[in-house]
Amino acid sequence: MFDKDFWTEIMETVLRQKWRSVMTAFGVFWGIFMLVMLIGAGMGLNNGFVGKVMKLPTNSVFLIPGETSLPYQGFSQGRKWKIKLSDSQVFKSTFPKEISMITLFDFVQPGGQPQKINHEGRVGDYRVVGITPSYLRNIPQRLLSGRFVNDTDMKEGRKVCVIGDEVQKNFFPQGSPLGRTLVIDNITYVVVGVVRDTNKRLFLGIDPSESIQLPLTTELRVYNRGDEFCEMIVTLNDNYSAIDYQDKLVALLKSLHSIHPDDRTAVDVFNLAKLLDQYGYLFIGLNILVWLVGLGTLLAGLIGISNIMLVTVKERTQEIGVRRALGALPEAIIKQIMCESLVLTFSAGILGLALGTFALNAVRGVIPDNDASVFTNPYVPFVPAVAALVILVLGGLFAGWLPAKRALSIKAIEALREE
Repeated sequence: MFDKDFWTEIMETVLRQKWRSVMTAFGVFWGIFMLVMLIGAGMGLNNGFVGKVMKLPTNSVFLIPGETSLPYQGFSQGRKWKIKLSDSQVFKSTFPKEISMITLFDFVQPGGQPQKINHEGRVGDYRVVGITPSYLRNIPQRLLSGRFVNDTDMKEGRKVCVIGDEVQKNFFPQGSPLGRTLVIDNITYVVVGVVRDTNKRLFLGIDPSESIQLPLTTELRVYNRGDEFCEMIVTLNDNYSAIDYQDKLVALLKSLHSIHPDDRTAVDVFNLAKLLDQYGYLFIGLNILVWLVGLGTLLAGLIGISNIMLVTVKERTQEIGVRRALGALPEAIIKQIMCESLVLTFSAGILGLALGTFALNAVRGVIPDNDASVFTNPYVPFVPAVAALVILVLGGLFAGWLPAKRALSIKAIEALREE
């Protein structure tokens, strides 16, 4: 049952020393405000990094041929080798349930060096790569106009290309590039699509904005590569971990190319799932740091409230003595002191939480949510907000406990003699 007189008396006591109450509560307000801002900042960074990586098929293993370091089955060490088109079929037949898709990739120039591109008197140096249609999903890029390389392009070996938005600005500053042509090594290609890089902090072989992508079969035939190329991306179904299957995939690739099972340099491996795990550990550490700093600041405010409540109890020695003499129960004294502390902490905390949330909304409105943003959509999740309020309530009660014990230790006869 709500006791109006009890809470009115508490509010009068708190407001009796307005400036002292305000300055005391400010420590708690600042602690909650900083905790909210730090949690929001951590979520903004998490959205900016991990959020963009999560848009890719993260359960993927990148397999890149290297140079052998051990002799095996008649082959000497130092042998350079390439992946073959037939390897992808063997992978699919060996792991039919585990593999979701396989993406193939090849640089036209060794090491991905740029090459001369021509269009109606304009010249530029850009990377040219051969890819399969699923490359659009594996690399952080967005289709801006037209279409991407498709299965028909692959089957018929069409001379088409997908260009980056920076390539478009150079060769086609006005008008749409779709249907127009580029000349690469005296071969004319028709532009069918334009893409843009969506995460420049995650480099997975090329910068799509500054590259030209050809159907892999076309690239292999034009440059007389046979069926050999330089990279394969294996994406597993969600039920199978890329981390668990990485060694099996590498072992299969080594067996297909007569590479010693213990050769550690023959296959370069990049596991996107491991990268995501590293990001996860990074932000777990960041969140721990955020809570330590925020709770430390909040604790300082709670200690301040506890000290002020001790001073208040000292100043009200006679009042408490009179209450004890008139028969006030110890529980009533404890309840009043702890509720006074709770009012100070809870009101300051709610204000800090509200202003912190408002500040994050203001920041979210100012910072653009685009592909280049490293800090995106800062906010405080529901569970941490509730946890902060629970900590606040418990802290407020604890801050009032010591002053309440001090009040109970006051004897009525001694309090009445106090001047």
